[in-house]
Amino acid sequence: MGGYYDAGDNVKFGLPMAFTITLLSWGAIEYGEQIAAAGEYAHALEAIKWGTDYFIKAHTQPNVLWVEVFQFSSYTIPVNIIFFYFVF
Repeated sequence: MGGYYDAGDNVKFGLPMAFTITLLSWGAIEYGEQIAAAGEYAHALEAIKWGTDYFIKAHTQPNVLWVEVFQFSSYTIPVNIIFFYFVF
């Protein structure tokens, strides 16, 4: 599905992820030659695509964007997934 979890708590927060993808993209634009010289440009693009694909999928209909995804689990309870979204 894409997207990055925040810290180690199995939560995908939209705003911190958007900030991360923005900075990664900006770094690839500003320092693309140096990243390519290190042989990491394809990895940078793959990381950017992983995050942006998630945001595309999180925009499920006009004026709706899913901004937080939680995944709770324990040894005795099956995984529960709770979604929060904003309508704008």
